[in-house]
Amino acid sequence: MNIIATYNLLFNASLLAEEGLGYAIGYDKIINTAGNSRLCFRPLAPQLESHMRIIWKKYQIFSKPAEKFLEVLKEMLEIPQS
Repeated sequence: MNIIATYNLLFNASLLAEEGLGYAIGYDKIINTAGNSRLCFRPLAPQLESHMRIIWKKYQIFSKPAEKFLEVLKEMLEIPQS
C-alpha cells in the first residue's frame, strides 16, 4: 500500500475518491453509494469490526439540539436516562 493522505471526514475523502485520486476506507452508509453515485462500498475480507463510542464531559452543558440528539440516541439504544 502506498498511503499518501489521511482524513477524518469520510465525505471529504469521498470527493477525492470520486475524482479518481485514490480510495477511501470507512464505514458503510456514511456517504451516498446508491443510485447514480460513482462510488461503491466494498466490505473488507476478512470482515473487520469496530465498535463506536460517543463520549462527553461529565458535566457538559449541551445545546438544545445536542440534548435532543442524546435523548433520541439513548431511547434507540435503551439506555436509562440520567
